[in-house]
Amino acid sequence: MVTFRSILVDIDAASAEHPAFGAACDLAARFAARVTLVDVMPELPRREENVITRHADQELANRRLAALADLARSRPDVNVSTAVLRGKPAIAIIRQVLRANHDLVVRSHARDLVPGRLFGAVDMQLLRKCPCPVWLIGPEQPAYPPHILAAVDTESDLPGNEELNRTILDLALTIGEARHAEVTVLHVWSLYGEELLRSWMREEELCDALESARRTATEGLASLISALGDRATEVHIECVKGEPREVIPQFATAHHVDIVVMGTVARTGIAGFVMGNTAEMVLRQLRGSVLAVKPPGFVTPVTLTEHAERPVVVV
Repeated sequence: MVTFRSILVDIDAASAEHPAFGAACDLAARFAARVTLVDVMPELPRREENVITRHADQELANRRLAALADLARSRPDVNVSTAVLRGKPAIAIIRQVLRANHDLVVRSHARDLVPGRLFGAVDMQLLRKCPCPVWLIGPEQPAYPPHILAAVDTESDLPGNEELNRTILDLALTIGEARHAEVTVLHVWSLYGEELLRSWMREEELCDALESARRTATEGLASLISALGDRATEVHIECVKGEPREVIPQFATAHHVDIVVMGTVARTGIAGFVMGNTAEMVLRQLRGSVLAVKPPGFVTPVTLTEHAERPVVVV
C-alpha cells in the first residue's frame, strides 16, 4: 500500500481559495505525513532593480510568506512548513522535490480555478518532468462520494509497465479510501491493425481476432485486479474497446469522474523522454483533477546543478 511521508503543495498565496492545500492536508493527516506549502516568485531581473528594489522584492516575498503561514495555522492537525521558492515555477518545484525528496506534489489545476480551463503550461511541465506523482486539483467541487478512475494498460510491453499499473491502482485505492470514493479501473483495448485486417480478412476471421483480443484484454485486467486481494472488493471494472486518447476523456465525462489516475511517461531511464503522445492527448482533454504517475526508472531532465539559485525563504 502506498504511504506518503512528505507532500509538497504549490499554491498562489494571493488566491482566496486553496483546494490543493485542503486535499493534501486531508491525505497527510491520514498518513501522519509532513506538508511543505510553497508559493513560487520569479527572480528579480537585474534590469528591474532600479524600479523594484531588492528591499521591495523581499517585502513582497514576506507578504506571501505571511499568507502561507496563516493558511498553515488553519490546519493544526498537520505538520506544515512554508516556503517561498524562486525561479521558473515548474523548475523551482521540481528542484524542491529533488532537494527534499517529496513523494507527492499537489497543485491547483491551472492555479486560477477557472472552470473548464485546460491545464496550464506549468501543469504540463510538471506532468512531463516531475519525478514523483503529481496531483492537479481541478476547479470543480467533486461529487459525494467522489468518483476516481484508474486508467491502466495491461497489454503494453514497455519496461516497467506492470509495476506502473500496480502503482496507479494503489494510488487510486489509497485516495479512494481516504476520501470514501467510488473507484473504477479502466483498460482500453484494440485489435492491432484492425482497419488493415478488414481489407483482407474474412468477416468471420476478423470477428474471431477481435474476440481473441477482447478476451486477452479482459483476462489481463482480471489478473491485475485479483492481485489487489480484499482491497478490490468494491472496485468497478471496465474493459472498453477503442483508443485511449478518445475513450478515457469520454468515459471521465460520461461517468462524472472527479479524479483520473494515470501514467504519463512513454520511456524510462533517459532524461528528456518524458511523455507519450497518447498520455499527452488524454491529459489535454481532461478538465477534472488528475493524479499523474511516473513509471520506475524515470529520470527527470531537471537537475540541481544547472545554475546557482537564490536560497529558499522559509518560515
